[in-house]
Amino acid sequence: MRVVAVDEEDAPVGYGEIAHEPSRFAPRRYFLRLGVDGRLRRRGIGATIWDRLRVALDERAPLVACLWVRDGTACQAFIAKRGFVEVIRAYEQVLALAPARIPLPAARERIAASGVRVRTLAALRASHGEPALHDAHELHTACRRDQPTLGAVTPAPYADWLAYNVSAPEALLDAYFVACDGERLVGCSSARRESEDQLRIGVTGVLPEYRRRGIGRLLKLHVHEWARANGYREIHTSATGPNVGMLALNESLGYVIVGSWGGYELAFAS
Repeated sequence: MRVVAVDEEDAPVGYGEIAHEPSRFAPRRYFLRLGVDGRLRRRGIGATIWDRLRVALDERAPLVACLWVRDGTACQAFIAKRGFVEVIRAYEQVLALAPARIPLPAARERIAASGVRVRTLAALRASHGEPALHDAHELHTACRRDQPTLGAVTPAPYADWLAYNVSAPEALLDAYFVACDGERLVGCSSARRESEDQLRIGVTGVLPEYRRRGIGRLLKLHVHEWARANGYREIHTSATGPNVGMLALNESLGYVIVGSWGGYELAFAS
């Protein structure tokens, strides 16, 4: 459900919507988006939009409404006033590639004895065809299932995953690395182009039974080496506070925290 506020000339000045999130689907959990033209804030536009959304929410008997909000924004105070509370925090981390250590040979040697090797999604697709993409999508889902975020992770539709990771202009199949134990895909680290000199790592994950073997570190180092070889200056990524293992791994690889934002929820009576 979407609401758009317009001025006297029907130009949009604000919007709001409630919707289910396919990758964190729960019938009674709704994700909220709300924004107002910065030049027209503090005139009640956001409050009017929220009132409409609140009525729509009440009609749907929700358990939770939620959203991500960056620190220091007008939205942060706005939602706090309406009963939203922070339940999780995410951190933006950045790696400067020029000074970064990339000990890939040593990491590869440590893993080699286990039989696990790393391939790109481009190579897997070339050798196995379209089934490789379906396998990569299933791996992506399995690796994310227990990663802490705003709401429990559910399988994202294959079409959505394909559009984001394969078909989009920003997608880089040569920078989407997959750990393989024989024919089984056991871990992945995907990167997308954010600008001419910046990459973003989306999901780095390893199947639970393969964790704590250094596979996640190896996958990230492959991304780092590829990025440096292809002229990128920085790599951006994010992780939530409860994901202490990923935050620690990123820190050990040279990432620094440059910002954070909160995940907020408004609970409704069941």
